[in-house]
Amino acid sequence: MKKTSAKFNFFLLNLLVALILICGISTYVLYWLDDYTEHGTFITVPSLQDFTQEEALTITTQMGLKIQVIDSLYDDHIKPGAIVEQYPTPGSYVKEGRILHLTINACHPEKVIFPNLKNAAYRQTLQTLESRGFQIGKIEYMPSEFRNLVLALKHNGMDILPNELLVKGATIDIILGDGNSNTTVAVPFILGKKLKEAINLLRKSYLNIGEIIPDGSITSENRTNSIVYQQNPDTEFPIEQGSTIDIYITSDNKKIAALDTILIKK
Repeated sequence: MKKTSAKFNFFLLNLLVALILICGISTYVLYWLDDYTEHGTFITVPSLQDFTQEEALTITTQMGLKIQVIDSLYDDHIKPGAIVEQYPTPGSYVKEGRILHLTINACHPEKVIFPNLKNAAYRQTLQTLESRGFQIGKIEYMPSEFRNLVLALKHNGMDILPNELLVKGATIDIILGDGNSNTTVAVPFILGKKLKEAINLLRKSYLNIGEIIPDGSITSENRTNSIVYQQNPDTEFPIEQGSTIDIYITSDNKKIAALDTILIKK
């Protein structure tokens, strides 16, 4: 009995020592990881917008952050070389050494080789131009036996030749065949649509965008997500292809809520 009791006590003693060692090692490892990862220590991301890359590098180096330019765009209203976008956004909390990804305004506009789209289908042309970074201008019609076939493309009133270099973002007018007759189309119902969606619907219906008229709730920040609350002309009667539609936009929640009644009727 005494031998059994001694063995049992020895087992308990070893178990206790093992538990103490495990707890001690676990505590040390957790403390080391906490110290290594600087748990709970964050840096507030500064706003780098409008700074140059060199200025941003000075600021971020002092704060223990890094920068990397991942994209560029061209806007002649913004200082060349200025930062226009960043990620993570200003005010975010990050660890030391985090890389901030930047988009800068190019010093010179990027030029793009213009594709050969003569005799292409209209909708294919829209898709190709937008994918190359061009803006869509007006749709015009000329006499032709082929309805809605692309006869020519123009920039600033001049015909564009295939493989010509144009500034990315240039506005392109599209000349289509009229099929030797006037054709009417139904005006799409765009109330309640976001501005970009409404514009796409009108273009795909062979219609031109007229004035885009904002109300008092529209700012440069919320314009992209604005909602169409009125259109002229409306959808009552068909109109000729190439006609112009004026769009009225808002971000006013009351005006947007008032559209629910109209949308239900539709």
